[in-house]
Amino acid sequence: MTDSMTAAAAGTDPAEVRAERRRLVQAVAAHRRLLAGRPAFERADLRRRNREVRDRTRAQQKHDAAVRRADGAHRRAQESCARRLAALDGSRDSREREALAALRRQFTDRAVAKSPLGPQEVNGIGDGLVRDLAAQGIRTAADFTRISYEKAPNGRGGTVVWIHRTRGGKVHVNGIGEHRTLMEWRDATMARAEARAPQQLPADERMRVDQIIAEERLYLKREKEEAEQAANAARAEAGQLLAEATARLAAA
Repeated sequence: MTDSMTAAAAGTDPAEVRAERRRLVQAVAAHRRLLAGRPAFERADLRRRNREVRDRTRAQQKHDAAVRRADGAHRRAQESCARRLAALDGSRDSREREALAALRRQFTDRAVAKSPLGPQEVNGIGDGLVRDLAAQGIRTAADFTRISYEKAPNGRGGTVVWIHRTRGGKVHVNGIGEHRTLMEWRDATMARAEARAPQQLPADERMRVDQIIAEERLYLKREKEEAEQAANAARAEAGQLLAEATARLAAA
């Protein structure tokens, strides 16, 4: 049966029948083309989804690594500050001991420097030897540290006394033989000065130590706060980068 006979029997226009037929043929052909291209599309779609998973995983890993670094830096800074804060109490005692020792040294040095060498202080040393010693820079107990017995300057004359100066070097003064009373006088002068030296810190020195400790506590507190702020900023930046990467993947 022809299209015209079929259309006539159905009471429809033959042209419409042919047009409908062409549409059906084209739809079937289009469907077949889609079916033929489906494997390639599915492979491309799978590659796209796998790439998206990798990108999301990489972005998450970067975020997690940045957060771990921020947490680690924050933890180390907190532990360091805690150790130093705990040590401040011991530091107070140590600083007070050091300050007292320095104060005693200053007092002793001044006292010894005010102890002139003279015949009335050292038995057996007259005015002439006092002048000769002064010419070599030995005027007080603070000007020398010890004596030694070595060869004479010219290599002859056997063993003589060398006086070791506080500022360096050693000198020999004729007339000073094995004069032990010179060192005994110095040691006695040092002992008297040390006995009169302060035994405890004055109130103003203790206040100064307290102020130093308080300033260090304040500094460590600020350091802890700055470490906290830095860690929070690093975490926020990592979260922002993750959000941006996720948004780009969603848009793609």
